Amino acid sequence: MKDIIVWAIHTPAGTIVLVAAVLAMYAKKGSALHRKAGSYFTVSMMVMLVSGIAAAYLKNSIDDMMLGAIVLYTVFTAWLAAHHKKNETGLLEVTALIWVVGFGIIAFAISLGWQEVIAPFAYLMWGGLAILLALGDIRNLYHSGLSGTQRIIRHVWRIGFSLVWAALAFTDKIVKMVGANLKSMQGEELLFIVAIPTMLILITIVYWIIKILFFSRDKLAPYASPTE
Repeated sequence: MKDIIVWAIHTPAGTIVLVAAVLAMYAKKGSALHRKAGSYFTVSMMVMLVSGIAAAYLKNSIDDMMLGAIVLYTVFTAWLAAHHKKNETGLLEVTALIWVVGFGIIAFAISLGWQEVIAPFAYLMWGGLAILLALGDIRNLYHSGLSGTQRIIRHVWRIGFSLVWAALAFTDKIVKMVGANLKSMQGEELLFIVAIPTMLILITIVYWIIKILFFSRDKLAPYASPTE
């Protein structure tokens, strides 16, 4: 059952995610193509993550379940940042905050030995990340939503975080398809299959954040509140 979920749902959805992400990143921001690609990305990402969490549950992998849970949250909140009007929040933002707080509590509990895992320190880091994300959500709710470049940056970096993990999951599937695993691969192979794609995504996200902050305020103003 697990393999059926992975190869029939999880992997095809992940492929659509990467194609849609490339289109969304390089399409004109605010254009019909950008919005449509973003919609395909969000829906496919949700399908990929939910199916991945289900597969992780079937193989009793807490690591993969927790990773799916936090990326599901970042995709959802990135979509909310673009979907809502500026200075607007609602029940969905509160739900997301409860989700990430719950994630943080579980992560800290696991790091303290509540559940036996290979790398408990990693869960301490996940818990710290959850605190930072929750503080961002609290700030968002306190100000009744963000506007302008702040809202666009929130959307971009949370999408970027999600996309990095989607790319890593995709490369992991490629590695497994050729009958290998990441631990057995040579440094050069890891560089080309894992490190380079990940770095390209990170560089692209940093590029867009810098461009939004310092070079595109006037050009992006019409897209800062597209649903008004």
